[in-house]
Amino acid sequence: MAEGYLTAMPNTSKFPAKDVNLDETATRFLETKKPSTAKAYKVALRRFNYYYAKPLAEFIRQIEQETEQNKNRSLAERIRPGEATTRGYIKWLEEAGFAPKSARQSLAALQNYLKYYGVTLSLEFIQLPPNRPLQQNDKHEWTLNQVKQLVDACEYLRDKALVLTAFQSGLSLGDILKLNYRDIKREYEAGTLPVAISGYREKTGVQIRTFIGADAVRYLRLYLKSREPLKDNAPLFTKLGTEKRLPRNAVCVMLRRYAEKLNFIYEEDLENSFNPARAHSLRAAFRSRLTGKMDGQLIEFLMGHEIGQEKSTYINIPLDELREIYANYEHLLSVERTSRDELAALSDSAQGISKAAFQNLAERVGQVEAENAELRAQLEEVQTWIRERERYEKTREKMVA
Repeated sequence: MAEGYLTAMPNTSKFPAKDVNLDETATRFLETKKPSTAKAYKVALRRFNYYYAKPLAEFIRQIEQETEQNKNRSLAERIRPGEATTRGYIKWLEEAGFAPKSARQSLAALQNYLKYYGVTLSLEFIQLPPNRPLQQNDKHEWTLNQVKQLVDACEYLRDKALVLTAFQSGLSLGDILKLNYRDIKREYEAGTLPVAISGYREKTGVQIRTFIGADAVRYLRLYLKSREPLKDNAPLFTKLGTEKRLPRNAVCVMLRRYAEKLNFIYEEDLENSFNPARAHSLRAAFRSRLTGKMDGQLIEFLMGHEIGQEKSTYINIPLDELREIYANYEHLLSVERTSRDELAALSDSAQGISKAAFQNLAERVGQVEAENAELRAQLEEVQTWIRERERYEKTREKMVA
């Protein structure tokens, strides 16, 4: 047990993270990480710092000292540097009620911090907290009909649009909730289908270049119409009745509530486990339904995964060509109509209007021609009467004379 060890907290919600000040070595390390990673690592290092009750730099010195002391010890006397403290930390995490995943994340952050300063902390012979049981990580394997049932179960147009955006774009929930109107504006207002989504993933900084099909666009258009006029920096999805960005936890609660309405999601699947119908399951369904049909690297690219510079260059093709490829497989992600169905219907409608307009014009021309013929007949009658009248007047003049 580390010096300054505090008794285990009754529950993790009372962990005083904001009261723990990290030293300069931790701050310098965190500055090298991406914002999202730094945020997670900061919490994890504060957690260890709270347990260790000394500056993190002291743990580095401890490992170095134990490594140096091993040089003068026999094999039987040697210790594994930092291992005793790490074992104590794992036990403390378990007693404090932290989930196994949180414990593993804490250890990963600590290892990365030490690695930054050239110090190795081996976990090879330490029994780590067990992974969450696989059944608790289950994600529902969606059919198109089941996705349609989920959409129908949604109470608001916003929720229908969000579910279909997750399913048809392959983006993570975090990436979707970070989208602003500007990320779809040009193609959305132009009526282009499928609509391209552009931006960058907050988690990795990788460029986002994917699409949403006609189903998602249809409900998105109905939803956004109630929020017009929209500014470029307006969040794509907001809390109902506000312009505040929709938070992740609200979506998780919302999807769990809708999952309870679905007859293919069992009640026991929702108890004490992840919701199998959560947003991540829709993202996984995007990949599953395209796997074996679309090029695997292209699937990863559309999902915003890092695929390496060489492979990403291979997929560096014009946007319209990429759109055409997506459209070729959109039927695998559509619950109502594909973009091609929608565009064909619009084309037929436009042609129908043209035919009707031409028919109306033809009928009007016929009416005008009939009217003209009638007017000509009337004119001819008037001219005939005038000529007869002129003859009558001439004959009368002669008789008078």
